[in-house]
Amino acid sequence: MGDGDRATARANARPVTQRALATWELTALMGLTMATGAFAIDIMLPALQNLAAAFGVSETRAQLVVNVYFIGFAVGQLFFGPWSDQVGRRLPLMTAAAGYVVAVLGMLVAPTFGLLLALRFVQGAFSSGLRAAGTALVRDSFRGEAMARILSFAFMVLLAAPLFAPSIGVLLLRWGWRAPFGFMAVLATVLFLWLALRVPETLPPERRTVQSPAHLWAAAKAFWAVKVSVAFTLVLGLSYGVLQAYLASAAQLVKDSFGLSNEAFAIAFALGGLAQVVGTIVNGSLITRLGLRRVLPAALLILAIATSYLVAASFATDRFPVFWFGVLLMFFAIALIFPNANSAALEPLGRIAGFASSLVGFGSTALASLFGTAIGQISSGEPHRFALGLWCLALGNLVVLAWIRRLGWLRARA
Repeated sequence: MGDGDRATARANARPVTQRALATWELTALMGLTMATGAFAIDIMLPALQNLAAAFGVSETRAQLVVNVYFIGFAVGQLFFGPWSDQVGRRLPLMTAAAGYVVAVLGMLVAPTFGLLLALRFVQGAFSSGLRAAGTALVRDSFRGEAMARILSFAFMVLLAAPLFAPSIGVLLLRWGWRAPFGFMAVLATVLFLWLALRVPETLPPERRTVQSPAHLWAAAKAFWAVKVSVAFTLVLGLSYGVLQAYLASAAQLVKDSFGLSNEAFAIAFALGGLAQVVGTIVNGSLITRLGLRRVLPAALLILAIATSYLVAASFATDRFPVFWFGVLLMFFAIALIFPNANSAALEPLGRIAGFASSLVGFGSTALASLFGTAIGQISSGEPHRFALGLWCLALGNLVVLAWIRRLGWLRARA
């Protein structure tokens, strides 16, 4: 390398070091990134009834704006993860934020329900880019405990969103069903400007990888060969399907079947979010004391118990508090399942961890979208069919757990 080449290389590398974000600013940025994704679902749930009336569709069909978003999120992960490894983090982040804004602005003027669904798919795809490239940016900048603290705060924002997002959605309904989409556009615009003005490139050229089709296909085959990882991807898909079915059906279930108001729905939804936060806190303690191989099977059993209770409650009584207790127990179990099943899926795949994470995310989200959409459309907010659908998914988890046991995972050492 000549002197001129060395000088150019130093000039290109220097801004990355000089302009690295402070810890507090990167933490706040990741919190806003997670909030942008969380509000894409939670803040609009109270508006589903009004949206259905505006487009002249049934409330059951209006649930598709939730399901289609998750399908887009699943597909987007396969693109943005490898792209950010190839070109760096800044361009994918800027593209994802800008695309998110354009998609939401399109929803504000969408003349048909079909176009609205198409834009929700696009929004979900760009939202996955924010998650994938944003998390990679943190990995580039920090290691160890510092990285864990930043990501922990970011995911706490994600978990806390259900506590207050529906209430904000109820307030925004004063200006019509499009107002929650306007709120999303404001959040994403702030995020885009923050990225454009403050965030540097954190992946230097020498650490970038060319993602050829042959390379990606080889990584996919390596993932498929590890049956334990495939099994836990199924567990994530079934468990996430429970959550997606709930998100799609919750408003119709609570307001139509049980006759609660929008305000009461926001409170009930917030209690579910609180149960998930409690489960996340408890999970940290249990994993330290008991280990992954004890906590995860127990969590799958708790989910099966919770959904069995929901089936019994849906036939035994029409009292909302009795039924909702099962939902809270279900959320507690899900909080134990998600992080642990994800860790178990990626544990044997350190050699292809980045792409494997995209495959696990795509596979589990795609399966969840399929299950969640089916349950939401079939149940139409009716408690019996809703509970039976969730019970079938929880039973599927136990079948996969039996397979995992045959593979020897429960006896293996971490």
